Amino acid sequence: MDESEALGEVIESSTRQFVAEVYEDASAPAFGTWVQVPDAEGADVYGLISHVETGSYDSNRQAVALGLSADERAEEMPMVQELIRTTVRVQLLACRDREGRLRQTLPPHPPDLHDFVYPCPDEAIQDLGTPADVLRTLVNHPDPAVPADDLLVAALRSVYDAHGGEAGGREALVSAGRALSRLLDDDHERLQSILRRVL
Repeated sequence: MDESEALGEVIESSTRQFVAEVYEDASAPAFGTWVQVPDAEGADVYGLISHVETGSYDSNRQAVALGLSADERAEEMPMVQELIRTTVRVQLLACRDREGRLRQTLPPHPPDLHDFVYPCPDEAIQDLGTPADVLRTLVNHPDPAVPADDLLVAALRSVYDAHGGEAGGREALVSAGRALSRLLDDDHERLQSILRRVL
């Protein structure tokens, strides 16, 4: 995913989360992808995609099975694509102030409507990996609509990948695992289940 190109824009915003509509020509980002929303004054907010949904633009009209392959649908019914949209819900976890200081806490203001949403570059994800305060938020205040452990797995996998995977990600993963162990009150079985699914 190209970090220089917006994947969508904010259509709902609150203190804890925002919803963004993904542009039609952009690939839908994966569950657990880190994203950032810069503002006009040089500050950024960072969050983790905790829900991806594709459906009809019109809530009163439900999509129906067409029995056509993607190629057949594009040829015979190209207007169908214009009737559906993909949205993502993002749990806010950190912000960077105008002086460049990263704070692993809720931002003072949520993103504005129609702000652009970008994938996070690896350097930003590396910064979010330590001291792992975002993990505390994910453990204690997860998105209630998704399994907390699955979101933790996705967050840790992103940190691992941003550090270079096998090359440098293992050290970051060990550090995050130690922090997570304390947060889970030494529930070793749960910790092992999470860490097993990261790699």
